Amino acid sequence: MKIAQIAGFLGSGKTTALMKIVDGLVKSGKKIAIVVNDVGDISVDAKFIEAHGLKAKEISGGCICCQIAGTFAETLAKIYETFNPDIVIVEPSGVAIPWGLKRAAEYSEAKSDVHIEHAPVITLVDGSRIEVLIKAVKRLVETQIREADICFVNKIDAATPEQIKMAEDAIRDFNATAEIKHMSALTGEGIDYAVDAIINRTSPRYDKAREEILLKKEYEGA
Repeated sequence: MKIAQIAGFLGSGKTTALMKIVDGLVKSGKKIAIVVNDVGDISVDAKFIEAHGLKAKEISGGCICCQIAGTFAETLAKIYETFNPDIVIVEPSGVAIPWGLKRAAEYSEAKSDVHIEHAPVITLVDGSRIEVLIKAVKRLVETQIREADICFVNKIDAATPEQIKMAEDAIRDFNATAEIKHMSALTGEGIDYAVDAIINRTSPRYDKAREEILLKKEYEGA
């Protein structure tokens, strides 16, 4: 079962983009489940998801990967046993840490016969207000960018060329190896690319040594 994280700080447009991506995955013949947070104003509504013929499990009480890992692992094990999807889309809260969520997802292997693999971690970066976000919550933005495989500069329809370049420069500063693409849920740009990446590509499993390196970089740069 493949886990696909679509991360991004609050207001980055990830919920709208997520549903566009899900539409593309369904049209490609993939069976999809979605795990969402009910924290914050932009969380995907479970009833809305189910109206699209999908399954949703809302986890209350805070950020997914900040809870007891067993809660998330048991959720994934249950989804696997009852629904057996090809892909589980995870919409972390704006303060979730992608590598920590990978580790929590892999705990589900101890609770069922599921084998977890990961799609590339996608982080959406709001091109229309990147400067504000970096000033306000730099460490959170930096962490989600640093741990991404693909960063999409989102809302490019609402951003100026200068803002888009600023977002690209910030991504390169925080993660020199991340792939940088553009996205607009309004025009559809980048959606098909994200769908293809989720279906056909993988991201490494959780690696404690790599996480320690990432954490060291984060706190040395704090």
